[in-house]
Amino acid sequence: MLHLARALLVISLAVVSTSAAAQSRGADDLRGHVSRTPAWLPRGVFLGTQLNNGAVVPNVRVQWELTLFQDRKDAWIAILEGGVGWAASLPDTALENFYLPVSSYYEHTVQVGFGYRNHLPGKAHWGFQVTGGPTFYGAHFTTQPPDRRTAGTVQGRFQIGYQLERDVGLGVALGYSEPFGLKNRSFARDFVGGVNIGFFADWR
Repeated sequence: MLHLARALLVISLAVVSTSAAAQSRGADDLRGHVSRTPAWLPRGVFLGTQLNNGAVVPNVRVQWELTLFQDRKDAWIAILEGGVGWAASLPDTALENFYLPVSSYYEHTVQVGFGYRNHLPGKAHWGFQVTGGPTFYGAHFTTQPPDRRTAGTVQGRFQIGYQLERDVGLGVALGYSEPFGLKNRSFARDFVGGVNIGFFADWR
């Protein structure tokens, strides 16, 4: 009888221990992903090339990301993004049917918005974002004074890749930027925005 009581005690302790461990794992799952990077540091970067009306503009974008909602694998985030870009290739003229050679072009931007991230350790990573903000652009010409302007842009970007470890995702991204508020007298207006394709890293 004593042996039976001891056996029941051991089994009960094992069941309680297993249940506690399961509850602990469940609590961890509910807590979800916790970033090891403070929110005041960048948590993402995009290296891309923008294409628009013959202009090829390599650019880099740095992201600060603040989590709005997080569960075990999904997250909605607020985004602050800043980026710079300079043209590597330009068309022969800035205006079709006019002789207006362009020697240089730049496009810098600051964007705010929101995004979604599907963040699974050791598995596929994907997400998207929508942002908007001012874009500062300018160009130099051989026959006209420099053209320096500010316009607004709305941008969307989709990314897909692989989760290398708990905090790092790498892959490819495709985006599109639509400008608004362009001045009619701006000679460089046709180069603003366009398709942007490149690579991303996300360590949120």
